[in-house]
Amino acid sequence: MHTGKGLLVLRDGRTLPLTYQFGSDCDDTRAGYLFCDISEIDPAELFYRLRVICDDGKQILVAVMH
Repeated sequence: MHTGKGLLVLRDGRTLPLTYQFGSDCDDTRAGYLFCDISEIDPAELFYRLRVICDDGKQILVAVMH
């Protein structure tokens, strides 16, 4: 399990602090969980391409699934 902190970057450039847990890492694909408070944003924002900037500087494009 790879865990860390980072920022979720929304379509309009706003950022939300988050904690992530990635359980698998296959080449450039990861699967896991993002934990952050999205109560102040419109849920429709989650349908657009999102980016996570990890604390180690890596940037990951994410798709939200539930």
